[in-house]
Amino acid sequence: MRIVSVTLRPHDDSRAHDDDSSRPMGIGPLLHDLLWAHAVPAAGLEHVRVRPVRAGLEAVFFVRAASDAEAVTGVRHLLARVREPVAAHGYTVLLPRPAHLRADFGA
Repeated sequence: MRIVSVTLRPHDDSRAHDDDSSRPMGIGPLLHDLLWAHAVPAAGLEHVRVRPVRAGLEAVFFVRAASDAEAVTGVRHLLARVREPVAAHGYTVLLPRPAHLRADFGA
């Protein structure tokens, strides 16, 4: 099981708060459902959690994959499919960097 974390930044920066607990979670379940609705079996998605963070929202993907690089690639493909529906709800998906460019892989 691999974990890939992605930030969803609001188009309107006034939606981002310094205090994570002050933001209503209303859009989180909707974005969670959007992610599942666009997931395909090849992505290996086992679980996803959407939660508020200072920058907007964080989606944490639990992915069945042979490597970190394969997990990131699968999540990037899923995010490419949900980019427009997520944008329609006021958020921009910040794609995870490929595993070979990330300092936290292999550490």
